[in-house]
Amino acid sequence: MNVRQWIDSHPHTAVTVNLNASVEQAIDMMLAESCARDVFVLDEAGRVVGHLSHIRMAKRILGEHRPVHTRRQLMERVLGGKVDEMMDPEVPVARLDEPMDELISRQLSKQLEDMPVLDDRGRLIGAINLSTVLRQWRSNEGKNTL
Repeated sequence: MNVRQWIDSHPHTAVTVNLNASVEQAIDMMLAESCARDVFVLDEAGRVVGHLSHIRMAKRILGEHRPVHTRRQLMERVLGGKVDEMMDPEVPVARLDEPMDELISRQLSKQLEDMPVLDDRGRLIGAINLSTVLRQWRSNEGKNTL
């Protein structure tokens, strides 16, 4: 099975924000989705230009600043920033013709819950969610359907 076949049968919308969004908006978007662990940053043309993982945000908010700031100062400093200051510009992506087994290997090595899927013009069309892949594998165990 390739990514196109998977996306057609298991549509999953990625959590996205635009390049000018605040970190606060990105956190709100992530928290609004119960299983969201990744937020993808899009430019004006809808192309993925960055990635914010829940681990990256948690490290920045909870780990790096807490020892030297009060909670109020921490939130004011972090939430006042823009996503382009915090995002990782190196975003692994899936292509529609890629085999699912190769994609899953990359997704696991990059520790991404959601792998963005791009069309031929580099625009985001969906995401491959690891939890959904696991559920599908479990329901078809032994049938080698991925």
